[in-house]
Amino acid sequence: MRVLYLTEEAISFSDAMVRGGAIHVRNVVTGLRDRGHDVTLLDWNLAPEREFQRSISPRTRFVWGPLLTLDRAVDIGRQQDIDVVVSKSRKTYLPGLVAARRLGVPHVVHVGSSLNPPVDGLGGQLDNASFSARLRAPHDGYLVVCDYIGRQLRNRGVSNDRIFDVRNAVDVDKFHPESVPTPLAEHFREQIDASGANQGTHNLGFVGGLQPYKGLDDLAGALDQTERDWHVLVAGDGPERDRLAARFGERATFLGSVPYEQVPALFHEFDAFCLPSHTEGLPRVVLEAQATATPVIATRVGGVPEVIEDGESGLLCPPQRPAALAAALERLASDESECERLGNRGRAAVETEFSWPTLYERYEVSLQQVVE
Repeated sequence: MRVLYLTEEAISFSDAMVRGGAIHVRNVVTGLRDRGHDVTLLDWNLAPEREFQRSISPRTRFVWGPLLTLDRAVDIGRQQDIDVVVSKSRKTYLPGLVAARRLGVPHVVHVGSSLNPPVDGLGGQLDNASFSARLRAPHDGYLVVCDYIGRQLRNRGVSNDRIFDVRNAVDVDKFHPESVPTPLAEHFREQIDASGANQGTHNLGFVGGLQPYKGLDDLAGALDQTERDWHVLVAGDGPERDRLAARFGERATFLGSVPYEQVPALFHEFDAFCLPSHTEGLPRVVLEAQATATPVIATRVGGVPEVIEDGESGLLCPPQRPAALAAALERLASDESECERLGNRGRAAVETEFSWPTLYERYEVSLQQVVE
């Protein structure tokens, strides 16, 4: 197949990336090319790094970016005689659709987040309405990362034969219970050592953006309700950092953004991992924790229950319920064998079904069905 892959993210093939969406694009493009497909990537970047990468640098992300994407996509599509256009991110959904129609080929969108997330204020409501409107356009296929999103699309009238569950993926060789491919940088090690972690405390990990919907206030509330000595290691950055640092106080160490190649080593610092989100699609960070056999506590949102069987491959809690999180923390802190059991079963759950080669095969089969 000749595929044109569009994204508004800047994709690097040399520097370490942290954002899960960008990592997904890079891996899918290279994975499909390794399987013999002619994939051209059009991203929003200062300059391309690979011969199959075409980059644009729009002056604004609104109007100008989508229009420039449309123009370049049509030009590339005609030059490459492509078979299908895939749009990964929401600002490329409509330009990708129009380009595909001009080229006379099918258009497929990738949907990786909930269609109905909790929003605050008029701006959030308008943004969510815009997202939903773009998805209602007549796309030929929808690649989703979990059945939860597939159900949301079906409830909005999208026919089942246009929805393809490609799932999410984790590198089970890099994220491994026994090996660490790249050690933590010294300044992260110094932060962890200076925090007092590993000195008779239980280390609880969080990896992700510091946004309100990630539920870290609920985790702070859970620590208020447990007598167990947990110290939270927070990897990630965002607009909530200063406020959350004040909320947790000495009970947490905020490491900032950790380069992705060092994240596997970071999981080896955790006795458990917690994702207390209010909304998710199928978060790759849960798969990464499970791949390293780190016991997971997560909220029952989005596609998370499709990965974690409560009490078997992790612990699930209702969202926005600090008391439930506190009970889960108590359970893990009081039983080391339970932590080991949950960690090992989590590893087994992701080892085959959520590997990158399995995702590439799903992508390939799905796109072939749309093209044919």
